[in-house]
Amino acid sequence: MRPHWDHAFASGGVYQEPDNWSKLLDPVFRVGERLYGQYSMRRIWAAWKKAALLEPGVRLGGNARLINKHTRDAARIGENTVCRGIIRVERGARVDIGKEVYLGDEAIISAMESVTIGRGTLIAHGVQIFDNTSHPIDWRGRERHFKRILGQPVDGSIEIPTAPVSIGEHCWLGFGSAVLKGVTIGDRSIVAAGCVVTKDVPPDTLVVSSMATFIDLNKQG
Repeated sequence: MRPHWDHAFASGGVYQEPDNWSKLLDPVFRVGERLYGQYSMRRIWAAWKKAALLEPGVRLGGNARLINKHTRDAARIGENTVCRGIIRVERGARVDIGKEVYLGDEAIISAMESVTIGRGTLIAHGVQIFDNTSHPIDWRGRERHFKRILGQPVDGSIEIPTAPVSIGEHCWLGFGSAVLKGVTIGDRSIVAAGCVVTKDVPPDTLVVSSMATFIDLNKQG
């Protein structure tokens, strides 16, 4: 099983699941500074297949992680998609990733309701996609939430605002950018590095600056 070296800044290769593990020629694979033997890679693939619906051709990096607290079909990874980052699906949520999508190193998708990503979209390293605020807005709620994270008993419910995120086809999210709850990004749009997107982006739009300025790509020479 030979690795696919797919990105200039990537840490190691990405791997498809072999048809027959027993016929592997290379028993050990170097991923960044870590070594993954055949047993480790089998465990990674077994965990992903148990927690998500994986279409043919999916490739995983050695640091790719999936945390799915809902049902297996709540996480779908499309054909020939490459995942090097982290996907987290909370109870009752869904993540649907189309085919030939790239999720770069240290990128995070966090779903408490719904995150959808269209085919052919490229998500660079360090991108954050959250359909939730991750903590309550009210400081009292945040205090109770943190206590619960620490394992301390907490009375009452904890409300974390959520709203679906939808990213269209053939988009490009530059490194270090963030897409926050309730945002829809239209097909073929680009989010420049470091931008924080808090409102909808039309198709064929370039988003630049931390204030998320929109530029119509169809009007550029």
